[in-house]
Amino acid sequence: MTSRKPSSVSPKGLWSIPTIGIIAGASVWGVTEVADTPGLERLLLCLALSSILVAVGWLVYQAMRNETGVSEPSLMETPLRLARDPEVFEQYRELSRSLLRISWQTDPIYREVALERLKALMQEVDSVSQGEIEFRETETWRIVYEQLLRSPGLFLYRSVSWLSTDSYWQDEPGRRSLALNIELHEKEQINVERIAIVRDADWPSDADLPAPKVRQWLHQQHISGIWIALVRESQLQNEPDLLADLGIYGSRAVGFQQVDEHSRTKSFLLRFGITAVEEAEARWKRLQVYATPYGELLDHWPLDE
Repeated sequence: MTSRKPSSVSPKGLWSIPTIGIIAGASVWGVTEVADTPGLERLLLCLALSSILVAVGWLVYQAMRNETGVSEPSLMETPLRLARDPEVFEQYRELSRSLLRISWQTDPIYREVALERLKALMQEVDSVSQGEIEFRETETWRIVYEQLLRSPGLFLYRSVSWLSTDSYWQDEPGRRSLALNIELHEKEQINVERIAIVRDADWPSDADLPAPKVRQWLHQQHISGIWIALVRESQLQNEPDLLADLGIYGSRAVGFQQVDEHSRTKSFLLRFGITAVEEAEARWKRLQVYATPYGELLDHWPLDE
């Protein structure tokens, strides 16, 4: 996930603020002397104008400093900044209360275990803050998957399906997700494109098409209008980084799925942000070099098979 990079506002700029005040004060002193203004009034006028200019200069400097994010906010500034976001601020308050309760405990074993757990939690929070959200050993990621596919402004969904088993996405959660793909594609809400990486065991080099169970899964999508292409695993032996199961959700996010030998989800990692999308699109283009559209394979498939 991309975030704004701090630009430099040099601390040397601080010296220009009192300098401006001094110059302005000297200028006013000279003008009032020519105008024959009484000494006390002249002094007060110079001090007032200099103070105003210094104050304005300081406010401008602070605004520039905050805008460019030169430094992390202080402990005092952090809650003030978070208060601009009520939802995040509420989590900050709850976390602060929990940390206080932990700090009140004196049992050394409890504190050791609690601090280790906090370190693990902070690692996860840090990943979330960088746009990465991971689901482990659960199919609940499919809820977010559906939210992304149905989100306004998403028109293209590109998927790389690594069929590491012949039962890939053929359990109940997988069938529902595939049905969602077909539904949204047929309603023309999104355009679905898929490249399937097929094991050589399910698609031998001397076979025109993959084994029936895999072919049925592919054909269901093909007749629904989804563009789908195939790659044998062995074709990618020199480019192992292309062996991945991923989905590209427009320009919004990329999802990476890992499954076990039964095609159940081991982990699903979501990465939000244009950088993740650009990297995945580059991988997609490389994979297309090896891919053969399913429709072309059907054209060369003997009708009697």
